[in-house]
Amino acid sequence: MALPDKQTPRSSQFFGAGEGLGDIVESLWDADLDDAAAACARTIKVLPTPSPVLIVHYRAPMASQRGVYKRTINGMHTRAAVLKPSGSLGVVSVRLKADAADRVLGVKPADLLDASIDLSDIFGDGAAALLEEQLAEAGSAAARVTCMRDFLRTRTGPGRLDPLVAQAMRAIRRDPAISMRRLAGDLDIGERSLQRRFKAETGASAKQFARIERMQRAIAARRAGSDWADVAHATGFTDQAHLIRDFRTLAYASPEAFCRQSSIANVRAWNAELAASDFYNTFVA
Repeated sequence: MALPDKQTPRSSQFFGAGEGLGDIVESLWDADLDDAAAACARTIKVLPTPSPVLIVHYRAPMASQRGVYKRTINGMHTRAAVLKPSGSLGVVSVRLKADAADRVLGVKPADLLDASIDLSDIFGDGAAALLEEQLAEAGSAAARVTCMRDFLRTRTGPGRLDPLVAQAMRAIRRDPAISMRRLAGDLDIGERSLQRRFKAETGASAKQFARIERMQRAIAARRAGSDWADVAHATGFTDQAHLIRDFRTLAYASPEAFCRQSSIANVRAWNAELAASDFYNTFVA
């Protein structure tokens, strides 16, 4: 049996974007659990997200339904994922802004939809391997995050995303309950043209993007302490049954079942920190 968090040496720290990255990065997460047995006893559950995430495991690889990986870029995901550490955990994750991730990654969101791509496919083998080595050798979470920020800054360039689609993304993130008709009107474009351009750039419809963002808002509100009925009302669902249907479609489970294990004693501290961060769509069980 895994030891409670208070007896297991581990660290989970969250950092802001950093100088020059505020328009591109939402936040960074450094997770450090060098007890291999305790790490392997954990399961990490990640809800769908419109935000691409850049991840480097500098200790043991992570296993998922897509295979085993150490350095990856996950694009917008429309389904939940379940991850399992294969040994001691050491990872730096960067949550990128959906409307600006292309400035670092050099590809449009459509190229990454529901995909996990090795960093070397984007940045080259040498750069990806060097970053992993630097993170492994860094002596603290702050030092690792500095390495990651430097890596991102040197690879920041002009955006490739259709500016109108970027505007639509930002509008949906401000109000994921917005109707597509109103969104199109606010952007002074026809609804069909908006949907066509949005899908061409992202691989998903604007409505699907809004659906995922709305569910993220719901889970954030739940983790902040609201009951499900209040969550549904506050986040634009017709009613609680509508929220449950959407959650089942995207996460293959009811919201209560998905979240239940996050409050047990030996993962409570992890999940309290995640709930207060920009990685609130991530659960440790």
